[in-house]
Amino acid sequence: MGNVLKESLYKKDVKRFEKIADGSKEFSGAYCGSSILGASIFGIVENYARKKEMALELLRYPFHDEELWAVTFVKKGTIFLCINSELAICKQIFAAAHELYHIRCYVEGTDTNTIRTGSVLESKMVDEAAMTQEDLEANAFAGLLLMPDRLMREQLALYGINQTDIKVDDILTLMEVFALPYKAIILRLFEEHVITETKANDLLQYDAAYVAQRTELTGKAKQWQMSSVKIEYFGSLLDNLEFNSENGLLTESREEADRKFLEEIRASFRKDR
Repeated sequence: MGNVLKESLYKKDVKRFEKIADGSKEFSGAYCGSSILGASIFGIVENYARKKEMALELLRYPFHDEELWAVTFVKKGTIFLCINSELAICKQIFAAAHELYHIRCYVEGTDTNTIRTGSVLESKMVDEAAMTQEDLEANAFAGLLLMPDRLMREQLALYGINQTDIKVDDILTLMEVFALPYKAIILRLFEEHVITETKANDLLQYDAAYVAQRTELTGKAKQWQMSSVKIEYFGSLLDNLEFNSENGLLTESREEADRKFLEEIRASFRKDR
């Protein structure tokens, strides 16, 4: 579990991390406000694209592959962000924030190649090692955006968490507040010097089974550990199809073709368990 520290942007390039931190604060001020984001990140992604006058479709669908978190690509001028709704909700939230960084790089022209060729976020890129420099930066951006320094310290004080002796249940409390995965919380605490590297590594030694057991016993962060597997949301694609169909705006052949296209999207997400 310890790779999450040594493979972080903070450990590899602290100066670049500081620039990403500044960028996350600037972005938050323009698009997020001063509150804890949590599940509102999905709406923030859409609002960012709207303000930038970029066509974006945010799709959530169960991929039936727990290793695959999200996919982002551009098709005919539209950005498609597809998130695996079978994951724990906290992972979906992190995935959305991670992919938002790629989208921002594309929209602002700092790097258009990642999205054009297709961004694929897998669990190993969050838990172990990012595949590219941009993925490394996207991981840092996601953590900074979803758990800003000021709000982190505010919540530590509000919950009376002893920074010199943080335990697993304290991490669960912060997971409940910020809707982030266990490792992401520990990394943010380390990045902001709330805990030492030794303490972070100690907390990372607890395996997923133990964390799940404590979650079940305490009830903390349980809501964010559940999947939303029943969600099949295709942005405006399905809405537009139904509207056009109900108002007689499509020929039978066009409606059939559009429904076939949506089914192809569903099928492309499915994988045998």
